[in-house]
Amino acid sequence: MVVDNVPIILWAVDAQGVLTLTEGKGLAKLGLRPGQSIGQSIFDLYAGVPEVARNVRASLAGQEVSYTTTLGGRVFESLCAPLRDEATGAISGVLGFSFDVTDRDRAEKERENLHAQLLQVQKLESLGLLAGGIAHDFNNILTAILGGAATARLSLPPESPAHADLEIVISAAQRAADLTRQMLAYSGKGHFEIRPIDVSRLVKEIANLLETTISKKVQMRLELATNLPAVEADVAQVQQVLMNLVINGAEAIGDQRGTVLVTTGVQDIDELYAQSLFASEIRTGRYVFIEVHDTGSGMDEETKAKIFDPFFTTKFTGRGLGLAAVLGIVRGHGGAIKVYSSPGRGSTFKVFFPASSQPPTELAKPTPRYRGTGLALVIDDDPGVRGASRRMFQFFGFQVIEAENGRLGAELFARRAADITVVLLDMTMPEMGGEETFREIRRVRDDVPVILTSGYNEIEATRRFTSKGLAGFLQKPFAPDDLAAKLALALGPSKDAAP
Repeated sequence: MVVDNVPIILWAVDAQGVLTLTEGKGLAKLGLRPGQSIGQSIFDLYAGVPEVARNVRASLAGQEVSYTTTLGGRVFESLCAPLRDEATGAISGVLGFSFDVTDRDRAEKERENLHAQLLQVQKLESLGLLAGGIAHDFNNILTAILGGAATARLSLPPESPAHADLEIVISAAQRAADLTRQMLAYSGKGHFEIRPIDVSRLVKEIANLLETTISKKVQMRLELATNLPAVEADVAQVQQVLMNLVINGAEAIGDQRGTVLVTTGVQDIDELYAQSLFASEIRTGRYVFIEVHDTGSGMDEETKAKIFDPFFTTKFTGRGLGLAAVLGIVRGHGGAIKVYSSPGRGSTFKVFFPASSQPPTELAKPTPRYRGTGLALVIDDDPGVRGASRRMFQFFGFQVIEAENGRLGAELFARRAADITVVLLDMTMPEMGGEETFREIRRVRDDVPVILTSGYNEIEATRRFTSKGLAGFLQKPFAPDDLAAKLALALGPSKDAAP
């Protein structure tokens, strides 16, 4: 019989609801044998499942009904219809079929979850491309503003009244650069200077700064693990993650007294746990985590689903870039985020970074002002960037020639190759991009130092230049001191004392 081979149940009750038939392979899913329940009232047997009684009574009243119910952890779809006496036509009972659809429902839910995840990834990718493109173009403008103002300030005598005005310009440009860094971080193309770092040490070093940025009513506590593995990360970006999460937690507490707890540790992530993480396309293995817990208002599921969207904010004056930037930074480092929150119970953000086998390194010391000689070739399609770069090189003692695109830059280099000391090359240009221009320069002369510039991060910009001999990378916007540091690495120590 069919009922013996497929997961269905054939059942019937009399006019009083007493079971007169129970057959089918589906009974085994409920721990029952065929015929075992005959003679029992279906209303008593399933007293805790109101939809069974409701629909059986509807059939006893003459209706054909279908319904879905959960029994013993299994999902069943049922159809039932009234049975009538052949002689009188009166309803004598109910005949029903119940189909076990648990596996089908589970597969459907998994499909819906995968579809929702795909839509989320597509949304993040689209918004990331938009944010990255805007930030890249804006960084060209900021390079001209910041580079020009900083060079002008260095050129003025200390007593000049213009210093104050230039400080205002430089400060405003740096704040704008901070905003573009958040946009690039969200897009996963932030400026990363990767080195092995100890996250517990990093948290300790900026703890005082963190405390000054939050309300006096909010207590910040640290529970930091010792002897953690290092993580390959950018110090400034990890600091930004920590700063944004602590400020977010303090703002969730509001004017009340509360606590923000920062914890560090190490955890092994398997495939099952990885599925619960936000941006969870990560490898299994050992990860170092930074966990920030607040005793604030918490979030409902609707809010939690939107917190990493750019420009989403629950604060009247907020820009909504803080958590979006956190997500971008974490994704850019190959990590993931776990969020725990419910209304009235606070929130916990657990950020994972891949553990490294390398020992932590100390921060590099600032490079002193540079002084050099020779001829610098600046290749960039943005006239503001070319002008700012020219003034910086001239301030450092170089002569400068310029090209507005890669093709003209390669031609100019071919004519003046013997005289050129260093090349500053933009990555993204019309007619001929930075990669092709670099190849043309190398065909003419393979020993000239080439410093690449871009509005994107170093990993994104230089991935095609691996093992090709770049002398350095400058992320826009850059100031004279940034260029000086790269020149010192590319050309050696300063030629003489600073001017």
